Amino acid sequence: MLTPIDIENKVFKKVKVKGYDIQDVEDFMEQIINDYESLYKENSELRDKVNLMQDSVSYYKSVEEGINKTIENAQHTAEDIRENAKQEALNIKREAEIEVKDELINLRKEITNVEVELEEKKKQMQIYRVKVKSMLEAQLKILDEQDIDY
Repeated sequence: MLTPIDIENKVFKKVKVKGYDIQDVEDFMEQIINDYESLYKENSELRDKVNLMQDSVSYYKSVEEGINKTIENAQHTAEDIRENAKQEALNIKREAEIEVKDELINLRKEITNVEVELEEKKKQMQIYRVKVKSMLEAQLKILDEQDIDY
């Protein structure tokens, strides 16, 4: 393939009347045309390849942007889930504390009721003891009085 220097340095054979050999010039022009045509085709092919590569680069950039957006969305979703989980944990804790307080209040009421009932039973027991004691004393008195009569 000819280079620009080859073309510049090309010397045509001179003919008798200070002109160039027509066949030599035509052969040279044919060689230039062939080389130019080959370069033109190669240039066209390279241009097509460059366009394909640019399309590929554009495609991969759009894929990259999509992946970046997906990652960003996943991060936001993870943050939302984490925040929701924290909030739910706090709600569960509050509900548990309220339930424990309610249960404690109920247990205290129950203890108070049992204590009142126990005090009531103690009073009833004392009354019963007094009655039994009185009855026994009365029976002893009756027995003592009967012993005297014998």
